[in-house]
Amino acid sequence: MLPRELLDARRSRGRITLNFASEEHLPLAKAVLTAFRSSVGRSYSEVQEKLSHMETARNYRKVRGFAKVIERMCRFEQGAGFSPIELRRFLFSRGYVVDDAERDAVIAEAARRFGVTPGEVERLMFSDLPGEEILREVPEVDPWEIVRRYNLSLLQTLTFSALRLTFEVSSNHQRIFRLVKWLGLMYELTEDGRRVEITGPASILKLTRKYGTSMARLIPEIVRADDWWIMEEILDSNRRRVYTFELRRGEAELPEVEERVEYDSKLERQFAAKVRHILNAEVIREPGILKAGNRAYIPDFLVRKNGKEVYVEIAGFWTEEYLRSKLEKLSALNVPLLVVASDELLAGRLKRVNDNVVLMRRGKIPYKEVVLKLKRLLS
Repeated sequence: MLPRELLDARRSRGRITLNFASEEHLPLAKAVLTAFRSSVGRSYSEVQEKLSHMETARNYRKVRGFAKVIERMCRFEQGAGFSPIELRRFLFSRGYVVDDAERDAVIAEAARRFGVTPGEVERLMFSDLPGEEILREVPEVDPWEIVRRYNLSLLQTLTFSALRLTFEVSSNHQRIFRLVKWLGLMYELTEDGRRVEITGPASILKLTRKYGTSMARLIPEIVRADDWWIMEEILDSNRRRVYTFELRRGEAELPEVEERVEYDSKLERQFAAKVRHILNAEVIREPGILKAGNRAYIPDFLVRKNGKEVYVEIAGFWTEEYLRSKLEKLSALNVPLLVVASDELLAGRLKRVNDNVVLMRRGKIPYKEVVLKLKRLLS
């Protein structure tokens, strides 16, 4: 993603359009990449100084956006071969100096202590501060890849503040649905599973940044499908007007970047192991789709024992309203469902939606309570 101030978009008649980079921006992307490659061994602030000379009133968002994409791929390190904090501590321990002679003497002592020249002492004493990191390596990447990655970052930046994300994909379903679940997003599927609706961060009063980042992480998987369509509802900065954004495959140059995610989280592995051990029950991961009217849901687990079954959902960022709505729809199926919900959004407002909801405490599952409820549901 890019900083919000670098979002390059235009609004008209209730619609928002992103100003994606294209072939015409290749020379600019190449120039920014050249600025980085010619600055290896120099500080980050010196790189920024070079880039500032490329900026105009029309292109500064593109220059800074390309730079953000490139710097994430570069390797930076502190200029000193020792801790600048230790150097500063040594200098400050010598107390105040009253003239240049005393100052030069302290710096010379520090130079001997840390094995550098007096000039390097002055240059390196603050080398750990932002902007003073040294650029050590720039990856081998062509300008087209910079353009594509910039466009993906631009799309993710817009998604970060969406009210709702709706999409359809022709392939890559399993990985996308797993990612939706793993990220803890609030979702609904149509019965055939083709259209997915994700509740956006602008609809949530708390944890907006964390949730927005999670939803933006879904975008790379969507655009890896053979064919796809997305629509977003975007709330403006004044929270007074909603704009619509739509994009289809082929309408922007985008990369195929795999979102690296460890699906079987420690929490889920622990849940399966504990329930299997304590209840001596079969625990099945991702057992299938539950259909409720024209909507569908994918529970995390199915716990089976003695011919009885209970579905288990470990919720993420769910709000009270979303949880109530989901339980009401699923209640019509008459399917035993236990929900283990995070208390990050529910604590203080919701003690219990119904008897089959257990709240995690500080991200930890209260297994004693979970096991008691599972025993009751399996009896």
